[in-house]
Amino acid sequence: MILNDLTLPLIVFFCTWTFTNGSDWLKNKKGPLEDKVLEVPEETEVPHAVYWFQATDPNVKSYKLGGETDNKTLIEKDGWLYLREPFDWETKKVHIITVEALDADLKTVEGPVSITIIVKDINDNRPEFNQTLYDGVVRQHSRPGRPFMRVYATDKDNPSTPNAKLNYSISNQIPDTYKVPLFQIDSKTGEISTTSAGAQNLDPNTGVEYILFLTVKDLEGLSDNAFIRNTQVKIIVKENLWKSPNTVIITENSTDPHPIQITQVQWNEPGAVYVLQQKERYPNFPFSIDEDGKISVTEPLDREERETYVLVVFAKDKANTNLEQPIEVYVSVTDINDNPPVCEVPLTVLEVQENEKIGNQIGSLKAFDLDESDSLNSVLKYQILDQEPKLPSSTMFIIDEYSGKIQIEHDRFQKTEVPEYNLTVKVTDMAGNPTGFYTVCSVVIRIIEGNDQIPIFEKQQYELNPIPEDTPVGTTLLTIGAIDDDEPKTGSSKILYNVVEGDAEGTFAISTDEETNQGHVVIRKPLDFETMPVYKLRIDARNPEPLVPGVVYNASSTAYLNISVIDVNEAPVFGSIEYQTMVKENIPVGNTILKVNAIDPEGSSIRYRLEGDVFNWLKINSETGDIITNTLLDRERTDTYKVRVIAVQFESPALESTVPVSINLVDVNDNPPMLTYQEPHFCFPVQEPKAVLMKAMDKDLDPHGPPFQFSLKGDDKNNTEDWEIVPVNDSFAKLKMRHISFEKIQYDVEVNIRDNGNLEKTYTVSVLFCKCSQNEHCYIDVQIQTGRPTVGATVGILLGTLLIPGVALSLVFYKLKKNKNKEPKATTPDTNPML
Repeated sequence: MILNDLTLPLIVFFCTWTFTNGSDWLKNKKGPLEDKVLEVPEETEVPHAVYWFQATDPNVKSYKLGGETDNKTLIEKDGWLYLREPFDWETKKVHIITVEALDADLKTVEGPVSITIIVKDINDNRPEFNQTLYDGVVRQHSRPGRPFMRVYATDKDNPSTPNAKLNYSISNQIPDTYKVPLFQIDSKTGEISTTSAGAQNLDPNTGVEYILFLTVKDLEGLSDNAFIRNTQVKIIVKENLWKSPNTVIITENSTDPHPIQITQVQWNEPGAVYVLQQKERYPNFPFSIDEDGKISVTEPLDREERETYVLVVFAKDKANTNLEQPIEVYVSVTDINDNPPVCEVPLTVLEVQENEKIGNQIGSLKAFDLDESDSLNSVLKYQILDQEPKLPSSTMFIIDEYSGKIQIEHDRFQKTEVPEYNLTVKVTDMAGNPTGFYTVCSVVIRIIEGNDQIPIFEKQQYELNPIPEDTPVGTTLLTIGAIDDDEPKTGSSKILYNVVEGDAEGTFAISTDEETNQGHVVIRKPLDFETMPVYKLRIDARNPEPLVPGVVYNASSTAYLNISVIDVNEAPVFGSIEYQTMVKENIPVGNTILKVNAIDPEGSSIRYRLEGDVFNWLKINSETGDIITNTLLDRERTDTYKVRVIAVQFESPALESTVPVSINLVDVNDNPPMLTYQEPHFCFPVQEPKAVLMKAMDKDLDPHGPPFQFSLKGDDKNNTEDWEIVPVNDSFAKLKMRHISFEKIQYDVEVNIRDNGNLEKTYTVSVLFCKCSQNEHCYIDVQIQTGRPTVGATVGILLGTLLIPGVALSLVFYKLKKNKNKEPKATTPDTNPML
């Protein structure tokens, strides 16, 4: 067969047509010649078909590339854009090229258009530590979780992808004396700190040096395919110098020159900046700290002004950042006897009746000392220095030397002869020690007549107009009065009014006017018509001084007061200020979970309604107050559901009251475990058994969540023969290959997960085995016509191509011939036999 110039284009056309319409892969790989953004993974195995541009102009015979090709891309005459060399994301992340369509004369008929090729990063770089060996120093009793050093690693892959997201871990600790980790590392930052066990057990006196073996992984440490790098850290334990000193004791009112150094703090390394602050806000803060951490008191202290100070010391770096938690310094100011006793009032006035008996206590002299309480400096001793007049005895009174209580030592008081006595009392601190301070207090003792007259009410029965039950507390309702003929302005004539019957709850109080001796009846607690519509009070009038022998109070010292309360329309009253209950979240619909109850003080009917039921979970019986489930509850949406119940009375005006209702939902195991995993693929053929890391989660609370049980579905033989489950911890497990003889297909493995409450669910884990590039990324083989077809293929294609039109032409000619034979013959004069 002889091939002409049209043969190859025809062959290419039919091959391309067949390939295009028979492959789903090309659906997103072809399109018109227009501006486009394409994405190609780096290190893609070449040659690689990127995109098939299809110009609309029928005169297009070829295509031309321009722009940043970097000799890595080419385009065929049919419009296929190929990758001839792999891209490298680390070298160049975006390639911008141009494509234009040419006619047979190589003239541009379409385009040029701009094609942006974004290079997609793959995980092709191992993490790198910035040091092969690290040295660190940790201080004894360092705060757990407070970093004392950091290791640092980098990854050249795209930092916005998991490829460059690193995970740090400690794989081993030498020595492991306590069999518990003494150090921990932040998996994201690489910061190393002590654990609680480390803060407790690390001791510089042992001289032990610790070596940590560290691992860093990319892909966030979640994949078996992650790249790994290792390093070591040598750690020395030193004494922690940053600690609070012992309590500082300072004697008040020191006369030594100031400032005086009282203590010193020290950061673990030189160069720290020390800052001193007060823990509480003192009017005066007489302390300072210098650059060496020396703390001084700047002026004498006064214990009576303040007994203790708490100083807060910060150690900061040059950037004003705290190097560690601040420490506290406690300062205690010790007392010296620098305060004399003080009389509580300038003049103490007491009263004694003429008929008082020997030994009776008539009152006390009050004095105090500002020196430290419960110390000798503040123990006071009382002594009567003088009594005026000294009639009928110079020792009419005695005083308890430590309490200041005054008693009668001699009687025979006569007001007409001696109306009052003046006492001069010496009060000495330090329990009367001659070296102590003292002061002199004055006491006046007035002699009053015997209390031989009783108070007599002006009237025995008091009446009051009815009062509304909503009358405010504190309102004065009535003024009552009684008369006492004893000596005015004395305890014998002063009247105290007491409600002794008819007010068990203490709703009313009566205060005495010091000038008029009248009593004012005041509302002390809220009134309630429904509880007590009428009060019948019995009121007694009494003197603070005792009556003389033979005189007693009688009915004249008693009065009665009737108080009527008027009902007013009040809002309903709930039985509780708040309702709370606890129910399981799976309580059936229609069940009553709580009953609220309100009453109307006036006895009106009440109806209930709900407010705040945002999820429409509840309804309420408007007559009974029963709160009922309207739909299924869900603790995972909220663990405490809060609504309000409104109680409305059937009166005009219709008053209402509101009460909050809190429903605490108890978790039940109503959510099956959820499975998450990175969509896995493995390179074919498999060289060694690998695994897929799976994670289970559960919306329910303990004990209905972890630990989870992972298992393969038992009725699927392929599952158990090809795969096995390897537990990692309570929430993670690995789906591991049992062998390496897998086909280049996708396997769907059914994995069952059961939570701690025995609720389970089966998931399908799809694992793809595919041909990979050298960087273990799946790719699809693209067959490119790189040369002329074979003769056999050419003959076959030509025969197939020419056979169809040949058969069609044969049918056309046969049809024409057949139709021609059926037409009637025309008559002419030459052929007419009759002529």
